[in-house]
Amino acid sequence: MDQKTTLVDIIKLIYKRRKKILIATFFVSIITAIVMLMMPNYYKAITTFYAASTDLIKPDPIGGSTIQKKYYGNKDDIDRVLTVANSGVIKKKLVDKFNLYTHYDIDSTEELSEFKINKKLSKLFVVKKNERDAIELSIEDTDKMLVANIANSARDMIKDELSGIVKAIQKSQMDSYSKKVESKNKRLKILIDSIRNVKNKYSIFDIETQGESLAQEITQTKGNLAFMQSKLRLIKNIRGIKRDSVNLLRANIAGNISKLHDLDSLALVFNSASMNVGMLVNQKNQLAKQLAIDNVKLNQLKSMLDADPKVLHIVEQAKVPLRKFRPKRSLYVLGAFILTLLFSILLVVVIEENKKIDWN
Repeated sequence: MDQKTTLVDIIKLIYKRRKKILIATFFVSIITAIVMLMMPNYYKAITTFYAASTDLIKPDPIGGSTIQKKYYGNKDDIDRVLTVANSGVIKKKLVDKFNLYTHYDIDSTEELSEFKINKKLSKLFVVKKNERDAIELSIEDTDKMLVANIANSARDMIKDELSGIVKAIQKSQMDSYSKKVESKNKRLKILIDSIRNVKNKYSIFDIETQGESLAQEITQTKGNLAFMQSKLRLIKNIRGIKRDSVNLLRANIAGNISKLHDLDSLALVFNSASMNVGMLVNQKNQLAKQLAIDNVKLNQLKSMLDADPKVLHIVEQAKVPLRKFRPKRSLYVLGAFILTLLFSILLVVVIEENKKIDWN
């Protein structure tokens, strides 16, 4: 631009060429408006939900104690939901359920059909975390009824996919506990059979009662033997005692000695067998306690597997939109008007200044 050209000169030039500038501006604006009117209306449906904490899918501790559970998920839980939501599995289910190949006029038999449908969905289907850590799922389409159905269905598909993951984990835990319980049941049966065999072999019915009875009999036999031995020492020194009486007493003493020997042998065997039975009974009782705890855990896992796991907290369902989301026609026309006006003014100034230059 010439140094002699001033702002006043530019204003005069714009005023002089105002008709051409306005004609060009209005022409482009009208063309833009016509193009915008030909573009279809897109509607947007949004559903909002929170990720649930994994504490809600954990069984309660055994023994009546309670732990404080979190209801809303942390960053890891949110990331897990977003990963599932943006996975190809969800997109494929939406395509199959709503026949989106036909809806978007894409030939499903083409080699790149899957790429095209995913590219189309990536522009229209958005799942993101908002500033309040809630998850917003939105879908845009020209059919206002369809967008609400797709949004709600997509959220339910995400919920089902997350529930499937949770149930797979719970099923694995349940199978592990089932094997543990089955193994302990077999060990318990072996212990019960061993206890029964030892009791049958040594004629043990009740360790405590039989032990007391055997101890009493040994004590009584020792008392009788001591009494007879004392009696024998006394009558030896007494004249006139018949020899048969002495021999009978000696026979009784010998019989009690033999009986005491048998009772001592029986007590030795009984004590050894009862100790073995006691050890087996203690093992059985400890195993039975562990088995009872495992059965409680197993029943908890079965109950949770049968129940619907809480993976999402739904805040708002997607509703049928009442107004279009895009295009913003007035903004496009206004933008085209302003840009064309500025460009026209610049073009007029450049052309006019170009005339002042002697290119030779």
